[in-house]
Amino acid sequence: MEERDPQFAQQAVAIMELQLHPPTDGPTFCVDEKTAIGVREPAAPSQPAAPGRPARREHEYIRHGTADVLAAFCVNTGGVTGIVRARHRSEEFIEVLSLLTQQVPAGQVIHLILDPIRMHYSAKVVAYLAAQPGRCRCHWLPLHSSWLSFIEVWFAILSQTCLKRAELADVDAAARWIEDFIDTYNAHHAKPFTFKQGVKFSQRLKDKLAERPAAPPTDLPANAPDLAAAA
Repeated sequence: MEERDPQFAQQAVAIMELQLHPPTDGPTFCVDEKTAIGVREPAAPSQPAAPGRPARREHEYIRHGTADVLAAFCVNTGGVTGIVRARHRSEEFIEVLSLLTQQVPAGQVIHLILDPIRMHYSAKVVAYLAAQPGRCRCHWLPLHSSWLSFIEVWFAILSQTCLKRAELADVDAAARWIEDFIDTYNAHHAKPFTFKQGVKFSQRLKDKLAERPAAPPTDLPANAPDLAAAA
C-alpha cells in the first residue's frame, strides 16, 4: 500500500525540529485560523448559583452567525497575536502578517509555520511578501497535518477556556471577548510549549527515514510555491 504523502516523514521531522529548536535569526510563529466559531447567546438569561441551587443555563440559543480567529503562536515565548473577523481570506491573513512585522524588530527574519492551503500563498500574499524581501520565511506543514503545529494546541485552550460557555451577541462582542482573552493569556499564562510526545514521534520518523534511500531535503509541499524565493 502506497503512502498517502511520501514526503510526510521528512517534512514532519523538519517542522518538529523547527518547533523544538527555533532558528536564532528571528522568532518562529505557528499561524492558522480557527473558523466557524458560533456567535450565539441563550434564549433566556442564565441563573447564577445560589445557596442550595446550582447555576442554571438555558439550553436553547439564538444564533448570530459565526466568527473566525486568525492567530500566530510564538514558539519562542508562547505569546499569541490574533484577530477576530467575520471572514478568513488573504486580506485577513495579511493583517496578521502585518501585525507580526510591526512587532518583530527590523533585521530579524520572521519564520512562519503554515498549512499549505491556497489562502496562505495566494497572489496577494506573494505580492505582500515580495514588497519585503527576506523579511519572512515560510515553512510548510505536510498535507493534512495541521495537528503538528503548536497553534492547534493553543486553539484547544481557547475553545475550552474562552469559548465553551461564552455568550456572544454579535461578531463585535465575539472579537472583544476573544481579544480580551488573548491579552489575559499573554499577560499571565504565555510560555513556550513542551513537545514530549513529539520528541518520541520525531525519533520514530527519523528512524524510518534512516531506512530509506537519501532524498534532497525540502520543507515545501508540491502544491505550494516558494514564497521566500518569490519575496
